[in-house]
Amino acid sequence: MKGLIQLPYDASVRVLLASLERNLLPDTVIRSLTRLLLASRLRSGYKPSSELQLSDLLHLVHSLKEMPIAIKTEEPKAQHYELPTSFFKLVLGKNLKYSCCYFSDKSNTLEDAEKAMLELYCERSQLTDGHTVLDVGCGWGSLSLYIAKKYSNCRITGICNSTTQRAFIEEQCRYNA
Repeated sequence: MKGLIQLPYDASVRVLLASLERNLLPDTVIRSLTRLLLASRLRSGYKPSSELQLSDLLHLVHSLKEMPIAIKTEEPKAQHYELPTSFFKLVLGKNLKYSCCYFSDKSNTLEDAEKAMLELYCERSQLTDGHTVLDVGCGWGSLSLYIAKKYSNCRITGICNSTTQRAFIEEQCRYNA
């Protein structure tokens, strides 16, 4: 019986995800589905007793310890990490901020939003000149390079898994030295 219910459910999920990826779902539908998924996730996490709750949590912890840190890393790396720098210079801002930006108001440009986000990182990490910084997953080095310019006495180590990104960062370091 479970299989009879699971097949249409799986098909519906595939159709919804395909529609979502093509930006065909209105915001109201997306919000409703998000609420349903979050409610379902919350319900699945709560158990009738603290013993069952703890058992469930311990099972999760054990399963996480058995999992690899990352899976199928080569495919995404080939898809976007090794694209030429010239592509990212076209689609990103001046700092090549690879993840999120902070648009504090609607009139901000992409460059303003990049700088605002980099400033927010520094502020929230309480960074001061002379600190040692480890930037894991540094992308194109936007934060590392920003910190190096702003705080000349910081020692910064950036780690990325892309030879293209590393070459770009090293070039910027030589250029700005």
